[in-house]
Amino acid sequence: MLAARTSDPEALWHGEVAVQGGRLPIAMAGEGAPLILLHGWTLDHRMWGPQVAGLADRHFLVMPDRRGCGRATAPPDLAREAEDVIAIADFLGFERFALAGLSRGAVVALDVARKHASRLTALVVSGAPLPALVPREEVIDLDRYRALVRGGDIAGFRAEWARHPLMRTHSPEATALAAAMLADYDGRDLLLGQGEAPGLPREVLAMLPMPILSLTGAHDTPWRRACARAISEVAPRARHVEIPQAGHLANADNPAAFNAAVAAFLRACA
Repeated sequence: MLAARTSDPEALWHGEVAVQGGRLPIAMAGEGAPLILLHGWTLDHRMWGPQVAGLADRHFLVMPDRRGCGRATAPPDLAREAEDVIAIADFLGFERFALAGLSRGAVVALDVARKHASRLTALVVSGAPLPALVPREEVIDLDRYRALVRGGDIAGFRAEWARHPLMRTHSPEATALAAAMLADYDGRDLLLGQGEAPGLPREVLAMLPMPILSLTGAHDTPWRRACARAISEVAPRARHVEIPQAGHLANADNPAAFNAAVAAFLRACA
């Protein structure tokens, strides 16, 4: 079901899509070529607010709450998320569309590219974790975080995760946005489990046929930056851009540079 679209290209309107096990809410804005955006862990569709202001004049932006996140009722399951994206595209009548993802959302976006390459006009991945491509040099202590949430200390988890390098922000606006989303994160994916992340080894990335923009913030972790460079070296039509004055949440830290890079890339793919 969709809410009425407004005449303001930056105003959000809302709907929801049925997927296996529940429903995914979607926020939408703008007009033009479709672009679906997938948020990262402990976040929700609001992380793309800075992109609404910068990209909605040329693109129809679709921003779901991924399963297990935000207001989604579908249970967490990383293995099903590629099909969720296709369900959203089919619901909205997109035969082909551009797709963007940040962090864990980037992993889902790459899984869509592997399984449904003919549906994508272009792919944008930012801060993607790719341990099958680059040996992991980054620690995310999910066991400890899970223990905190299971013990009822969601506040303790939020405080610890907020201090992690992946959540370090570089502007007051990004800090406020990240804090607002983390305050609403309920930890259900930690309690229920997300399943295994899709494997994306070198041979898979080397077969991706679509244009790919591999982004990272200049102040992201060294491992995420190495992963971003590796994508551009392995995927045949990939290019790499580093967003200045930005960390892992590059889209929020420096939206002007992030939006400019994405807009220029998508124009070149049109």
